[in-house]
Amino acid sequence: MQNDLLESARPDFDAETAARLAEIHFGVIGVADGLAGERDRNFSVTAADRRYAMKIGNVAEGVEAVDMQIRAMEHALKVDPHLPIPAVIRSHAGLPLVTIDSPQGTHPVSLVSFMPGVAPPPPPTAPAYRRRLATVVARLSQAMRGFDHPAARRHLLWDVTRLEELAPCLDYVAGADRDVVARQFHRLCADVLPRLEGLPAQLVYGDAHAGNVLVDSSDPELVTGLVDFGDATWGPRVLDVAITAAYQTFQTDPLDALVHTVSAYHVADPLTRAEIELVPDLALARLVQSYLITTWRAAIHPENSDYILDDNPDSFDVIAKYHEIDRDEVTSRLLAGCGMGQPHRRRLDEALALRAERLGPALTLSYESPVRLHAGDGVWLEDVDGARLLDAYNNVPHVGHCHPQVTAAIAAQVGRLTTNTRYLVDEVAEYADRLVGLLPDHLTVVMFVNSGSEANDVAYQICKAVTGNAGLITTEHAYHGTTFATSQMSPEELGTGPLERWSARLGGAETVAAAGSGERVAGELAAAVESLESSGHRPGMVILDSVFSSEGVFDPSPAYLAAVASEARRHGALFVADEVQAGFGRVGSRFWGFNKAGIRPDIVTMGKPMGNGHPMGAVVTTAAIASEFASKWHFFSTFAGSPVAAAAGSAVLDVLETERLPERGDEVGGHLRSRIAELGDSRVVAVRGAGLFTGVQMTDAAVASEVVERLRRAGVLIGRTGKAGDVLKIRPPMVFSRHHADLVVEKLAETLASL
Repeated sequence: MQNDLLESARPDFDAETAARLAEIHFGVIGVADGLAGERDRNFSVTAADRRYAMKIGNVAEGVEAVDMQIRAMEHALKVDPHLPIPAVIRSHAGLPLVTIDSPQGTHPVSLVSFMPGVAPPPPPTAPAYRRRLATVVARLSQAMRGFDHPAARRHLLWDVTRLEELAPCLDYVAGADRDVVARQFHRLCADVLPRLEGLPAQLVYGDAHAGNVLVDSSDPELVTGLVDFGDATWGPRVLDVAITAAYQTFQTDPLDALVHTVSAYHVADPLTRAEIELVPDLALARLVQSYLITTWRAAIHPENSDYILDDNPDSFDVIAKYHEIDRDEVTSRLLAGCGMGQPHRRRLDEALALRAERLGPALTLSYESPVRLHAGDGVWLEDVDGARLLDAYNNVPHVGHCHPQVTAAIAAQVGRLTTNTRYLVDEVAEYADRLVGLLPDHLTVVMFVNSGSEANDVAYQICKAVTGNAGLITTEHAYHGTTFATSQMSPEELGTGPLERWSARLGGAETVAAAGSGERVAGELAAAVESLESSGHRPGMVILDSVFSSEGVFDPSPAYLAAVASEARRHGALFVADEVQAGFGRVGSRFWGFNKAGIRPDIVTMGKPMGNGHPMGAVVTTAAIASEFASKWHFFSTFAGSPVAAAAGSAVLDVLETERLPERGDEVGGHLRSRIAELGDSRVVAVRGAGLFTGVQMTDAAVASEVVERLRRAGVLIGRTGKAGDVLKIRPPMVFSRHHADLVVEKLAETLASL
C-alpha cells in the first residue's frame, strides 16, 4: 500500500510563520490563526480589508499536486464565476503557489480567499441542505469538465477507485466490526469497481464532507462555500455525487438521503442511468474507505486522532445497515427521483376502467384503439409496447416532442426560480418584448395566462370592459375554449345546444370558402347584431380562429378578414384574432393567420404552441385598450407569466428562428398538399390549408372516420374536423420534413386503396 502522504506527519509551522509568509510572498499583512486539517497545516489570515486562508502543504503531497488543485480552482471560477469556492491569490511573482523548506522537506504554500459562513449543523442533515449542496457540487463538476493537469492522475488513497489497496487497513479494525466492514469491502472490490470502466471521467472534487462545507449563519441550509481541493483527482464523474451523498446518510434514513442528493445533482448535471444505479454502492465504498483510512491513520497519528476519527461511528453505522437495504428498491427510488423510473403498467382493460372512473365520461379518447403513450421525440411518439407512431396531428409540441433546447430551458429555470408576475423578473418582460416584436406595431401590451381558453376568456372580459357591451359574435362551428364564456364562442362543442342570449354566430365554412366572401360579411354580421339586440345586448367582441380549424381548415382571404374587422368596429365591437391554432408559424412564414394585407386586430390571443407543452397563453392588445381595461377591471393569474413559462416561450422562439421552421412549414406543407392532390382519389373532394396545417375534405364523415382509424393502425396519427366531421386534419409538429410528409401520403394512399 503506497501511503506516503497519509503516513506523513502534518507540517510543523506556527501562526507567526504563516503571517510572515503571507506578507513576504503575497503582500498580505495580517494576523494568522490556526485551522483544523487532516494532513496539512491550515491558517486563516485576517488583514485590514479582508480575510484569507493559507495552506502549508504536506511534503508528501508534492508541489505538482497542489499546483493542480489551485489551477483547477482558477479554471472552475472562469467557467462559473459565481461558484462558492475560494479565489486563488497569486504571489508577487504571479505564481499560483510558492514553496518553503523545512527539515521535513519542501512544502507548497497557497493562499486563497476566505469563504464566508459557518460549519453546517451536525447530522442528520435537512433535505433542503442536501439538495443545495448537491447542486453546488454538480455545478463544480460541470465547471471542472475539460480541465486536465499532469498531476490529476496522481496516486491518492482517498481515490475511491483505489479501494482495494486498503486491504491492509482491515488489520486495524477490531473484533466483530472487522467482519461487517470486510464483507462490504470485498463485495465492492469484486462487483462494483469493475463497473466504473467506461463511465464519463474528469477531474472530480472528491470531498464534499461537512468539514469542507460552509453555510450561511442565518440560514444553515444555504451553502456559501466549498473548500479544500486536496482530494481532487481524475476519476469517474459519478464519484462526486456518490461521495456527497455518502456524507448525507449519517443518522437518518440512508435511502431518503440518497434520493434527495442524487435527484438534485441530476437536475444540474444530468447523470446516465448506469451512473445513477452505481451511486448507492459508490457512496458505501466511500464510507468503507473513510472508515478504513481513518482507523489506520488514527493509530499512526494519535496526536490528531480526535479530528481523524470524527466520522467513524456514523460511517460504521451506515455500513452495518447496508445489508438490510433492498437494493432493487434503492435503484427504483433513485431512478424515479431522477425522472427515469418505469411506471407500473396495468393491463389495458384495467387502465381504461381506471381512467373512466377517475376522469369521468366527459373526457373521451381519440381512436377506437386507444393510443397508450410512453415517450415522444420530434415527430415520433412511442407507445407502451415500443411501437413508433408518426405524429401528424399534435400542435402542442409545436417544435417537436421533447425538444432538447426547450426541455433544458424549462429544467434550468425550474432549478433556479419560479414565481408569479407580482415580482420583478426581467426575463418575463423580455419575453413579452420578443412577442410584441413579432406582431403589428400597434399591439404593444402582453397579458400572460395559462391556456388558449383563458386567453379568450380574458379577451372577452377586456371587450366588455372597454366597449361596455357584453355581446359576442363568432363563426358557425368555431371552437375557442372550455370556460363558461368561451363555451359560448364554441358552437363546435355546443352542437345544436342553444347559445346564451349574449352570443351570436356568423356564417361558417360556406361563407369563408365562397367567392367574394368579404361581401357577405356585412349582411351576416348585421344579422348577428340584430339577434343580440333582440335579446337586449350590443356586440362587444367579434372573434375568429384565423385558420378556421373547426370549420374544416380554411385560409381566408384578406378581404374576408378586413371585412370582419371593419364591420365589427362599425358596430362598436373589438376584433379579436384567435391565433391558438394558426400562430407561431403554423401557417408558414407570415407567422400569424391574420397577418394579411395590413389586417390589424384589436386583440390577439395565443395558447398551446407557445411553450411546446408547458401550459401558456397570452392576450396581446394596444396600450390604449390595456389602459382602459385596467381602469375598470383587476387582472392577475397566479401561474401565468412565470419565469419558467418565459424560459419555455423564449426557447420555442429560438428554435423557430434558428431552425427556420415557419419557412420550412411553407415548403413542407405545400409539398404535402400537392402530393395528396396528386393521388387523384375520387373520395378526396378538396385539399386546403396553409403552412403545416392541412385539411383534406372527404366525400363524407364515414370515409373520413375510417381513414383516421386505419391510419392510426398503420402508425400515423391524424384527426378529423369540420361541421360534418368529413375533413381530415393534418397538423404535425413544425419539425415535420418532406420525408415525413411522404410517409403520410404513402400510408394515406394505402389506406384509401384498402377501403
